[in-house]
Amino acid sequence: MSQYLVAVDTIYKHFIGCRVGNSIPIDLRHRSLIGTTQDDPFDDWVEDKLKVGLGDDFEVFHSGKLQTPDLIVRSKKDNSIIGIEVKKISQKSNGADGRGLTLDYNSCLPCGQTLVKVNDDTIIIPCFYLFALLNQDNTSIVTLLLIDGDFLNFDFDLHKESKVSNFTEYNHGPYGEGSVRHRKMYTYPNPLNSKISHFHLKFLMIAKKFDLENIGLDYNVRACIDRTDVRGNTFKYLLRNDLETVNLQDQVCQDQLLILANVFDDCKRRESRERSPSIVSIPRSLS
Repeated sequence: MSQYLVAVDTIYKHFIGCRVGNSIPIDLRHRSLIGTTQDDPFDDWVEDKLKVGLGDDFEVFHSGKLQTPDLIVRSKKDNSIIGIEVKKISQKSNGADGRGLTLDYNSCLPCGQTLVKVNDDTIIIPCFYLFALLNQDNTSIVTLLLIDGDFLNFDFDLHKESKVSNFTEYNHGPYGEGSVRHRKMYTYPNPLNSKISHFHLKFLMIAKKFDLENIGLDYNVRACIDRTDVRGNTFKYLLRNDLETVNLQDQVCQDQLLILANVFDDCKRRESRERSPSIVSIPRSLS
């Protein structure tokens, strides 16, 4: 069940191996070569990096525009498949991230599982999210987080519902010639929030504690993160940082491990606000 983590571990190690100093250099297509707004050169850069870095043991597929996950990785050894959704933000001039508490996940909310088709067969695969904070010039990655999608949302039914909840209403308006596109836009926590000191300017992998332990990938663990849902259930994730290696003889005991909780609590404190229409104001006529 945890074999998919071999691919995740390989991806993580490949990216941190690309570091030069405190960042990962990137080379994106020039703006003049970008087509539509859905044409993201960073996604293409990640795809190219994975195809080279993972070698002949894996296949990498690009999902195409307006589809999720962005990339699909399949192991040739055991045929296991994982999805990789890519999310990026650029730094502001002061070094902070450009979003804060939340990120837009467009019309498909995040999840640790997703659906893909293998020929005509629809299957459920695990999905990880690659979060990258780019420097202001978009020439390097200064924060990289490879995170199990369940860390953000484990409700697979909610995820599937979001994929089919959009619809268009026609015959709109006094002449019946208009249409209204009802498209839900989801905002969920932003792990690249520069106020989260345990994540900011680091290169981390975050996965389920049970799965990492089950497959023997629970080394260089710096913290255990408790994620407690609205019903009081607590799910444990390990934060691994291979750039801060821990020797086996020095591995901290479980009861001494740094425990993090409530990392996204500020998102819960948001309150809905009544929207008021924006009306243009002009000065009173002097005549």
